[in-house]
Amino acid sequence: MRKEYDVVVVGAGPSGAAAAKGLTQNGLGVLVVERKRLPRYKICSGLINEKSLKLTQKHFGQIPEECYCRPKIIKGVRLWKDTEKYTNWPFGGKEGAPNVWRAQYDKFLIDRSGAEVRDGCLLKDFKVNGREIILYCQDEREGDIEIHCKYLVGAEGSLSSIRAKLNPQLEKECLWFLAYQNYYEGECNLDPEWYHGFLDPGMGEIYAWFNVKDDFIVFGTSVKRGEKFGPYLKTYTEFLQEHFGLKLGRLVRKTSCLGTNLCATGNFYLGSGNVLLVGEAAGFLNMFGEGISSALATGLLAAQAITEAVGAENIQPLQIYTELSK
Repeated sequence: MRKEYDVVVVGAGPSGAAAAKGLTQNGLGVLVVERKRLPRYKICSGLINEKSLKLTQKHFGQIPEECYCRPKIIKGVRLWKDTEKYTNWPFGGKEGAPNVWRAQYDKFLIDRSGAEVRDGCLLKDFKVNGREIILYCQDEREGDIEIHCKYLVGAEGSLSSIRAKLNPQLEKECLWFLAYQNYYEGECNLDPEWYHGFLDPGMGEIYAWFNVKDDFIVFGTSVKRGEKFGPYLKTYTEFLQEHFGLKLGRLVRKTSCLGTNLCATGNFYLGSGNVLLVGEAAGFLNMFGEGISSALATGLLAAQAITEAVGAENIQPLQIYTELSK
């Protein structure tokens, strides 16, 4: 395997796959580096909204059946005010939003990107040396390796090591929140064809959610980093048991992730020089934590910026990317 590329993309999620797709179709040599082995689990509702679906179909094709879970289509978001009053926010499109497993959906995207992929490879550090960028990685198969490129795209998600190195002050100033959720076998009276949100502050500092994927009941809550989620989750679980007939069987998975308030404060960070950040790494995240649409969109914009910069003198891709992102 070669160790020199036009572009290295770090992260094999939707933003990384979109960037890789846009770059490879314009003839650039691209490597995608992913720290986990693929396909890998990703905490996410797995709902593909109208914008995400259009971008997916346009650039990657139809979503394969193996990506879907039951129910196949989710009608929209149902926000509860109390146990009887709610507001429906239907998803766009003819039916609603595809309900997918992110592991399979993300693997589909990266396989269609046309890029070379090295999974099980952790970015430990990088150095900008003139017009060259040197990546220091730890590969599960080869150990410590160096990879050289001209452009770097950070698509690592909210916990971006690239952003932390480029702008450590931003890391100190931004606020973090923890999202935690459980997967159970069981049953509940909430309509499985809707994604449910509960805004009662006693159930979560941001909001609590409930949805169904195959035979699993998925529900969770969110708190500010450093706060204990246990009391909120306990209150929320008891609420679902009392009012919506929640009956829990075997606990299949418990998982969590960290997010930032960069989007909520409009404090986006797009990168520096020939290093661009996309998706959550740059701070892009929509209402209720939906990030797939902005991940795909910004990945494609970053690819366009780099492609244009390659053919222009004295123009850094960050300048182009900033204008495209406005």
